[in-house]
Amino acid sequence: GLPVGWVWARVEQIAKLIQYGTSDKADAENSGVPVIRMGNIQNGRVSPNNLKYMPNNWTANDLLLEIGDVLFNRTNSAELVGKTAVYKGHPRPATFASYLIRLQTVSAYLPEFLSTLINSVYGREYIASVVSQQVGQANVNGTKLANMPVPFPPSDEQRRIIKKLESTLSTVEATEQVIDANLARADRLRQ
Repeated sequence: GLPVGWVWARVEQIAKLIQYGTSDKADAENSGVPVIRMGNIQNGRVSPNNLKYMPNNWTANDLLLEIGDVLFNRTNSAELVGKTAVYKGHPRPATFASYLIRLQTVSAYLPEFLSTLINSVYGREYIASVVSQQVGQANVNGTKLANMPVPFPPSDEQRRIIKKLESTLSTVEATEQVIDANLARADRLRQ
């Protein structure tokens, strides 16, 4: 069971918006609105590398990202489908491609908490249980995402959990950087 004060909900109950991205054609010219694509969601973060852009005359303002939007990759390889990140406002403005689903959570549910949950072992298991396979592609549609059961802790507890996770992750990342630097140094010394 869940800890005291927590309840179960479905994604559709904690989301005020579930929306597919644009299928309009983007290009690599560095003008117009940048498009977040599935390759930009890495390790639970939006990475603004190798961006493509909408043409300058593109105006689908209902598809502009807002800070705190949860981006869910609905089509990818079986290992990568369902990878999720929270849009933090870089780049801004930006829109999102049709292989992504944007979720906006109600104020009592932190987007970071939802993203962490979907990326967790629990989330991966749910996604694996509802995924549909086509040639080389795994898909999870908006309905299946909306039906995902999620634990709903009180807001202050969500904040505590996210804070603890973020500090643990930054420790891990710092340790990885030290290890990488030492491996590079050992390599140079060997030569």
